[in-house]
Amino acid sequence: LDFRFPRPTGAAAFLDSGTMTLVFDTRDTIDPADLTGRLPQQIEDSTVSREGKATLVRLRLAGQPLARFFADGNGWSLDLAEEGGGPAAAIEPRRGVDERGQTILAVPMPGLTGVHWLESGPAGLPVAVATTLGPTRLTPKPYRFVEFGLLPTAQGLAVQPRSDDIVTRAGTNEVRIGRAGGLTVSLDLSGQDGTQAAAQSDQPPPAPPLLDPERWAKLRLGSPQEQARALIQDAAGASRSHKSEARLALARFYLANHLAPEALGPLDALMRDDQPMRANREALFLKGVAAAQMHRNPEALAAFEAAPIKDDAEASLWRALIEQRLNRNAQALAGFRRGEAFLERYPADLQGEFREAMTRAALATQDMGMAERQVQALADMPRDSFDQEKLALLQAMLDDASGRADIAMNGYRPLFEATSRPVAAEAQLRAVKLADTDKRSDLKVDEAVARLETVSVVWRGGRVEIEALAELNRLYTDQKRWRDAFLIARRANENFPDDPLTRRMHDETAQRFAELFADGGADKLPRIDALALFYDFKEFLPIGRRGDEITRLLADRLVELDLLDQAAEILKYQMDRRLTGAARSTVAARLAMIDLMNGKPADAVRALNATRLVELPADVRRARLLLESKALSDLSRTDQAFEMLESERGPEVDRLRADIYWTGRRWREAGEAYERILDESWRGDSPLTDSQRADVMRAGISYVMANEALSLDRLRSKFAPKMAQSADARTFAFMTGANRNKAADIRELARAAASADTISEFLKAYRERYPAYSAAMRKPQPPGAAGPAPASQGAAADGAPQSNG
Repeated sequence: LDFRFPRPTGAAAFLDSGTMTLVFDTRDTIDPADLTGRLPQQIEDSTVSREGKATLVRLRLAGQPLARFFADGNGWSLDLAEEGGGPAAAIEPRRGVDERGQTILAVPMPGLTGVHWLESGPAGLPVAVATTLGPTRLTPKPYRFVEFGLLPTAQGLAVQPRSDDIVTRAGTNEVRIGRAGGLTVSLDLSGQDGTQAAAQSDQPPPAPPLLDPERWAKLRLGSPQEQARALIQDAAGASRSHKSEARLALARFYLANHLAPEALGPLDALMRDDQPMRANREALFLKGVAAAQMHRNPEALAAFEAAPIKDDAEASLWRALIEQRLNRNAQALAGFRRGEAFLERYPADLQGEFREAMTRAALATQDMGMAERQVQALADMPRDSFDQEKLALLQAMLDDASGRADIAMNGYRPLFEATSRPVAAEAQLRAVKLADTDKRSDLKVDEAVARLETVSVVWRGGRVEIEALAELNRLYTDQKRWRDAFLIARRANENFPDDPLTRRMHDETAQRFAELFADGGADKLPRIDALALFYDFKEFLPIGRRGDEITRLLADRLVELDLLDQAAEILKYQMDRRLTGAARSTVAARLAMIDLMNGKPADAVRALNATRLVELPADVRRARLLLESKALSDLSRTDQAFEMLESERGPEVDRLRADIYWTGRRWREAGEAYERILDESWRGDSPLTDSQRADVMRAGISYVMANEALSLDRLRSKFAPKMAQSADARTFAFMTGANRNKAADIRELARAAASADTISEFLKAYRERYPAYSAAMRKPQPPGAAGPAPASQGAAADGAPQSNG
């Protein structure tokens, strides 16, 4: 088959499961009709498609023909005959280091034209394909690495990831394969014979073992105290030329008997006093072993990375143990495979520790074959050399990972009461996870929560605690036990700040926190409980605009609970510390509204003056003007308040003017303003609203206080029928018949004036007109919550007292 193009075109070709996939780095069209009926004896079906910038041709082949793909001018030819084709060169992958010092795999590819990701490659998995110009460069055999594999190709390169974070990119005439933390590029040699393995490995010939099993076994015989005393005396009395050897022998003895802290003393001394020993393989190795036994993982990794032992397979075995503890399971498994031959000669107790770690790394990477081999090896060891409860746990974990859920649960349950507390804690954790994954009914949610609560209290440290906390956080969240869930997330932040599970839990908790307070979730909680959650767990408040929005919503909740000082404090902090520009001026309007409700007009004026800007949206500027005018009125600066409203029009402005007249005791103007607001509401059969009845009462009081008898008669004639049917009928009748010259009547009118909440009416009108720049309204007090004003407060000589609400 020939594929012709108008210009030189890069290509790749690989065969998998009887389908030959050809990838051309071109946007030129290939007509599927040109392939129909071609080579019917070899090709059963053909399709043409596009993925990204590449054109794909897939050919389903009959049988297993030998396929050759070679360049032919600007085009390419596919040869399915036994003979034919052109010259071809094999690729040669090599290890390398990128600009960040991370290990990568570099594949020289002269004539490289691009790297293309195919969403559905062999076995339905994604594949990165590198296309090149001719002559042909092929991958003659599969390469298997821990994180990815290279597929055999007839042309180009095909990379099949085994890890989600593999990055394949085009360099200068080479393909560079890497990942964020660097690659583990030891070849996966399973299924190959020893000769092939030796040919593929580029490691130097094995050096003598760093841990001599026979010597370690002898060091464990006899009385440890006597041996230690003798070795200490040897080290103290040794000549200068032999002192380092004596100190090394003492450290070796301590480590063989699990006395790692004691071993660090002679090791540090010999490296300090004898410079050549700083490069001694055994000294460096024993220092790493001591750190590993003490679970000083970073220190152990640094020791095993020392240049004299960095490439040693036995050091890789111990390095893999540390990697597994740090949850780097793919790297750990590669190290275990490389050094597994040394493990067979290790003492039984060390074998048990390493095989357990290998099992856990294999389970984490879904290598069931490796896990089964290690569990069986542990079972074949003498019973007293490895904890049998721990072995039962590993077997249950293997059954769990293999999909044998019933057997796994039956394995976990007896271990709930295990003698070993770590085993009991982990068994309960794994059982809870299994019950959730399989939606099982044999472990109820309440029992799961109770067990994990116990585990979180009695067991501290390691993966068990952080995984138990993560699972408990999920269960609490499902039950909407927000305080408990947030407490668990806080504990994880404090104890495991750098763990990926902690970061994920913190992000999820912050998201739930935002949903509670920004999306209305907290509306289902009692207001006090919601506020307590916010104040107790402010560390989960999202940063940026969403966090600012939640803070403003919290201020609204405080207002609804009549906690005005606290609400003002929150908004003032945002205004002073977090916001700038128009956003700051908008929040200042909310703050001024709360200060007015709180009877602090001076604070409202200060907030507005401190955030005045020349360039503001018209709505924001007008809203701030109304609030400032109301605040000036409450400060008895009536004329200045009217000057600010001189050019403003609208129902909310009419309401504010009426309130300013009222507050300034300009009774006739106040009565006329309230009557204008009422407009034609006296007509018709519909009853007056609460707000309209209050305006009628304020208009009447104003006319009485201004001694406007005609205006009062007009008001009575309009509204007497509807007021007679309202709850204020008796008060209205008294007011319209009151005598200004009687002291008792004046006192009653003063009480009515004092109870008139003009600021609430104004703020309601303001909030309806400017909801985006308004705080919440305080909840009205129930009837009877506030008693009548004392008579002495109403004994005014010439008018009702001023009220700010």
